[in-house]
Amino acid sequence: MLFNSEELNSARKCLVDKVVEYFLAQGGVEAIYIQGSVAAGSADEFSDIDFRIVIQQEVYEQFILERFSAPKHWGEWLFNEWASRSWVCVSHFKPFNKVDVLYFKPEELKPSPWFLLPTQVIYDPKKLVQQVIQLSQESKFTLLNIEDVDRLISKGLAYAEEVYRRVMRGELFYAQSQLDSFRWILIQFDDYLHHSLPSSGFGSPSHFEQRGSEMLIEVMQLSYTLLEQKSILKALGLLLQAYQTQVVELHQILILKRDRDRDLYWIDTILELCNSNY
Repeated sequence: MLFNSEELNSARKCLVDKVVEYFLAQGGVEAIYIQGSVAAGSADEFSDIDFRIVIQQEVYEQFILERFSAPKHWGEWLFNEWASRSWVCVSHFKPFNKVDVLYFKPEELKPSPWFLLPTQVIYDPKKLVQQVIQLSQESKFTLLNIEDVDRLISKGLAYAEEVYRRVMRGELFYAQSQLDSFRWILIQFDDYLHHSLPSSGFGSPSHFEQRGSEMLIEVMQLSYTLLEQKSILKALGLLLQAYQTQVVELHQILILKRDRDRDLYWIDTILELCNSNY
């Protein structure tokens, strides 16, 4: 089965209309707005729809209780993803569309750097969303604080060590999963070091091809490898070299609680182990 872009884009537009129609027919809805690529005008045929619904306090719990059944009214519903957060529902539809709905109470609408991103306001009679967008103009986006950086450096060291440990034990599937976790640490640091404003995928692998530094994108491309011992160790070595550059820069620009020489010693150690085994 193949889908063409016209079919998927048309189906997504129809979904937007049906979701809006559904919520406007419900009592207690204070505001409806969309964020993400649809609001930014950069959506392609595979983009999802990021809805935000503001609900009056008195009926909020009812909407939460109905959040999994509501999507069945919006089109050719397939299934809902399991969400650990009670105020989120992610639903999938034919032919190949996806809708994320986040539910908020009015008091939860607060100034945030995320409102610096494109926001398409669909329904807002009390100007709740417009007001919070205006108040957010002085906000500053910070992906990580010092504690986050400290923690993530440790996690990166741990992931790199675990990749090597599992490879040497012949647990290559596990090693590959840890290698991917290590890549995510590098992506977060790349965003922190090279971007002053967020994107819809800021801090995550989403859209990284469009925003990542040239150096890290090249390293990432080379790091995807076969399920084979020497190949995984070579990929780990490439990522560690990029990680080493990041850690040096982070220690230069931030006053971290951790010891720079100890961090670099362990990176050099794992690098040496990798180099001696492939």
